[in-house]
Amino acid sequence: MILSRLTTESFRNLAPDETQFHDRTNILVGRNGQGKTNFLEAIYFFATTKSFRTGRVPSLFRFDAPSLFVSGAVTRGVERTLSVGLESESSKRVLMINGERVTLSRYLNATTVFAYSAARLEILRGAPEERRRFLDRGVASINPAHLDQLNRYARVLKQRNALLHSVGIGESPASMLDPWDEEFVVAAELVTVARNAYCEQLASAFEQIVERHDYHVRGVKMIYRPAVADLRATRRDEIRARMSLSGPQRDHLDFEIHGRPAAEVLSGGELKMIVLFLKFAKIELFRARMDETPIFLLDDVDAELDLEILQSLLANLPVRTQVFATSAKESFLQALEAGPHRRLTVENGRVTASRDFA
Repeated sequence: MILSRLTTESFRNLAPDETQFHDRTNILVGRNGQGKTNFLEAIYFFATTKSFRTGRVPSLFRFDAPSLFVSGAVTRGVERTLSVGLESESSKRVLMINGERVTLSRYLNATTVFAYSAARLEILRGAPEERRRFLDRGVASINPAHLDQLNRYARVLKQRNALLHSVGIGESPASMLDPWDEEFVVAAELVTVARNAYCEQLASAFEQIVERHDYHVRGVKMIYRPAVADLRATRRDEIRARMSLSGPQRDHLDFEIHGRPAAEVLSGGELKMIVLFLKFAKIELFRARMDETPIFLLDDVDAELDLEILQSLLANLPVRTQVFATSAKESFLQALEAGPHRRLTVENGRVTASRDFA
């Protein structure tokens, strides 16, 4: 898939201009604070309706703007125009494909993007929720039905928690939980099975990449620990807590090396390399399953990454992978300039120069 152009309105400091992109590699250069990362974030938002930098939606808006809007054209065999609008006060999203309003699941299936950022290592250092989100985004990239399964489980969880609260305060009999327990187990199993299968595939691809590039950190294991429990045995505790104490919302994805948390053992540079390998593993899985390539964002590529390995990883990307990258290090930009590319100069949120290289 190829993103050929993007237009933003009131997205951070970006100017309301249309930017045209190269179908292979796009390198954004400029001084710090000019908007390079904002461009990558806008692409990610365009594809996912989320940010890869923050969970705080208000920070995406230009100061005092009541809404923001990002649109672009994506080619997957045929070109389609996509747009996402977001209101400041209500956080309501308006999603459109070729001028037709569509559901979130249909919109998300239209474009797949993976992003690497050297500044954010939540996959390894963050809360369990960050790792569950990392896992679910990967599953959804190769199994679009996973989004519907997550939504189904969320609805059942909400209803069951409401009933547990009602039982806990004496308003409802505990027997009313029986049918909800059955629905809960079925919905939870769909999510758990999908997560477990993807984790096994990703772990295998990750291990192969580390071996292939002879990286000095070996033995990092991905361990998926689903929070499965006997609901009959835990009913009393759940009624007392007035909430579900098991289920996918409590699953854990751990990264360990020699039995210890990787985040506690590895250096900052090593953690960044591990995250980079994980991103390339996700790209390999996507290409193998979907027989096409996703869009790949590389933000703030820095000196803690192994330049030789990065060059090798980029050289071995699936053919026709479109890459967008930023870096303050010229040596890393040179690693991206081996093939056809476009260099975009960013100043004050606007692309002031664009030059193609063969």
